[in-house]
Amino acid sequence: MNQNPITSDINYKISNPTGVTISPNGNLVVYGVSQPDRASGELKNSLWIKESNSSSSTPRKLTNGTSDGNPQFSPNGLSVAFLRKDSAGKNQIWLLQIAGGEALMITALDESVRDFCWKPDSSGFAVVSDFDPESNEENNQPEPNVISITRIRYRHDELRWRGNSGSQIFDVDIATKESTQLTFDDGDQGIPSWSPDGSKLAFISDATSERDFHAENEVRVLEISSGKISTWSKGLADACSVTWLPDGKALAVIGSEDFRIHSYYQGSIYILKPDSEPSRVTDDHVAPIGGSHPAKIGSPLIIDSEGTTITFSGQTASESHIYRAKIGEYGQKKIADLGGQLLACEFDRSHSRFACIYSTPERSPEVFEGSLTNNSLRMVSDLNAEYFSNRLIGNTERFSIERSGLQIESVLLYPANFDHSKKYPLVLNIHGGPHGVFANSFDITRQLLSSNGYFVLAVNPRGTSTYGKDYMLPVLGDWGGEDYNDIIASLDQVCEKDYIDENRLSVTGYSYGGFMSSWIIGHTNRFKCAVIGAPVTNLASFYGTADIGVNFGERQMGGSRPEIKNEYDFRSPINYAENVDTPALLMHGDTDYRVPISQSEEYFVTLKRLGKIVELVRFPGQNHGLMRTGDLKMRKEYLSRMLSWIDKYTK
Repeated sequence: MNQNPITSDINYKISNPTGVTISPNGNLVVYGVSQPDRASGELKNSLWIKESNSSSSTPRKLTNGTSDGNPQFSPNGLSVAFLRKDSAGKNQIWLLQIAGGEALMITALDESVRDFCWKPDSSGFAVVSDFDPESNEENNQPEPNVISITRIRYRHDELRWRGNSGSQIFDVDIATKESTQLTFDDGDQGIPSWSPDGSKLAFISDATSERDFHAENEVRVLEISSGKISTWSKGLADACSVTWLPDGKALAVIGSEDFRIHSYYQGSIYILKPDSEPSRVTDDHVAPIGGSHPAKIGSPLIIDSEGTTITFSGQTASESHIYRAKIGEYGQKKIADLGGQLLACEFDRSHSRFACIYSTPERSPEVFEGSLTNNSLRMVSDLNAEYFSNRLIGNTERFSIERSGLQIESVLLYPANFDHSKKYPLVLNIHGGPHGVFANSFDITRQLLSSNGYFVLAVNPRGTSTYGKDYMLPVLGDWGGEDYNDIIASLDQVCEKDYIDENRLSVTGYSYGGFMSSWIIGHTNRFKCAVIGAPVTNLASFYGTADIGVNFGERQMGGSRPEIKNEYDFRSPINYAENVDTPALLMHGDTDYRVPISQSEEYFVTLKRLGKIVELVRFPGQNHGLMRTGDLKMRKEYLSRMLSWIDKYTK
């Protein structure tokens, strides 16, 4: 069979799993599937089901909606709740009985349900949804009106316009379909977790006096009968996952004691009790996989019935595995060696069988079922077998170099039709963050380039998460410093290979990767071209225009812009534009709140005025998640223009 290269329209061709849940008895797996619709340019989302105790059973479609996702089995295993848009386009909770029948809409909240968790007795949910205390009919009229802003955090790139609204938690009863608001503090409340007897609700809140300036949060516990709320996480800077111990007297959370390190990137598991200091369980060699406050609960920590061990999925040096830790001890043990990337993982009641979304460098994410008893892992979904059956896929090599006491790890992706006797161009790919990570998983950008005849070097420089605190922290206050040197040193080593043509190098990156791409071409002329996505180019203006400009900028730079303006300027690629001789293609979504398009506009105008070769491409209606969740046509355009620009200057 002829092997064809991956093309820029890949997002029109492949489907992706969007969520997974396993029945309490472990016999059924339900998962969401997002399928592209070329005619509409949109993604159609539905739920599928498979019997997990039968190797011969095949998945079947469970729902016929077009926006169905986030499935969750009820604790009694009789039904599946999921999110689907109502007639107004708002996500609501729908309920489907496993025995049969049509799905019923349970909630009718004014704003979309962002996430939810079941009550222990399967009678209802704790629901996370936005609530605007100032909302009224007058404000909802179509006539234009002025908007008064009194806080810094009034926008969010994913949640969009916030104003004075915040995420609140509601108690929803299935039988009556009634909802009762449980939280009211000014801020975002999310990631709820019911105590085993349903008398208390733990959740995460950023409703603190400094929330406008700092991205910290607290774990709080609400007594349902009295309405009393107490804080249990004193001593932690933030948390991103909450699970009750079986006795209902303590919590296991993924958190961080260091305000510089978000638990989402490099957290640890702690045991929390009221009026006591957090007790750390896991060490720095693993980053447990949690949720994302306030919008996503994430996979729960699994605690045995005796309350003595915690089973969890985590990442170590870009690889995902399943671990177990003992409460009262320090450290963890790997109990399932996977090696790829886990995007979600749910266990049955026995804690021995699980369902997960899993990816490897050679294959896009699929749903798998596994067993800790016999250490097995078996594919459930196989969504893209036809597409990948005749596609050119490059092989991956991982290597490390030592710099200043750190092992800097990189991934080198070979051209799909690699011939040792030939010389090939190379693309240097830089991840976002700076605390992102090139995980051991399928990456569309890298495989597209490999499939079209390029080596692709993806470096995880200092600042990358999952390698431990000492690896992650050095980038703070040093953007474009040792992280840049890590990347260039790794490139130098690769260029020693006979089959790399170092006269045909290009560089690309998105977000922080866009920053570093801009920084690189202002500090070296060894690259023939650069493709720069959604870059931070002027940290001083980013501070005042991005949705995270203050809390992120101050943490990354080491102080506020008024305090250390010179440092912000020194770390800004725009101030090195005169040095640029590399043709640069800038691409940016024009509704990006995370890194506003003005960052690309400033850089474009500066380079253009200096007579440099530069082009700016605007992507209408796209936010910072363009390449993950953006319009299919826009994603195709991005990949096509990236490949054409690199081809133009290096082939």
